[in-house]
Amino acid sequence: MRTLKLTIAYDGTRYAGWQVQRGRTRTIQGTLESVLSRILRERVRVSGSGRTDAGVHAVAQAAHCTTRSPIARDRLLRSLNALLPPDIAVTQIEEAAHGFHARFSARRKRYRYRIYTGVVVPPFIRPYVHHVLHPLNVSAMRREAAALRGTHEFRAFARLREASQNTRRTMTAVRLSRRGSELHLDIEGNGFLHTMVRSIAGTLLDVGRGRLPLGMVRRLLRTRDRRLAGTTAPACGLTLLSVEY
Repeated sequence: MRTLKLTIAYDGTRYAGWQVQRGRTRTIQGTLESVLSRILRERVRVSGSGRTDAGVHAVAQAAHCTTRSPIARDRLLRSLNALLPPDIAVTQIEEAAHGFHARFSARRKRYRYRIYTGVVVPPFIRPYVHHVLHPLNVSAMRREAAALRGTHEFRAFARLREASQNTRRTMTAVRLSRRGSELHLDIEGNGFLHTMVRSIAGTLLDVGRGRLPLGMVRRLLRTRDRRLAGTTAPACGLTLLSVEY
């Protein structure tokens, strides 16, 4: 039995997220499993490094599957991309060691949230940015973002149903940078809760708009109170950039 590690890029606009869901057939995982099963002529289960939500994109999502097929990796790569829809691409296939798991073997992940602050969004980037017209205090947002670095309880940035789970995570890098008309919030950490990055982005935006006061991020980390957090930012602005092992 072989273990194959896949690197996948996708535009999540048309999909109900990564994970297969009952009654919702259009998912990234489900699409990959269907095409792989067709090529390898066996039932294939694909496990990802994590579940991206509906509408979230990826530059380099990582996943693995096992197969009995001896098919060469370059042939499998060509066959996959010939049959996958144009908004999903497998960019690399590697042989992985026995016991490798895309989720449990991951050490770090990096996400980017893109905020467009110009008056008119260019149509070719519209599906990948959150358009914000309200003036933003970027300096205040940067000060708040800096408080996220380190190891904290991120319960205030998690979905309410995750409140009883382990919400302790370590953020190794958090940076808010200006790129022309865009603000990029880059976050790297050892793991992320569902909607965590979008909740962080929305809270920082509410600070930038003046809807939340300075010091709110530290207060959220201390109190762990989800009710105090800002608006959850839309999924379209979020992209998984990389997964490290």
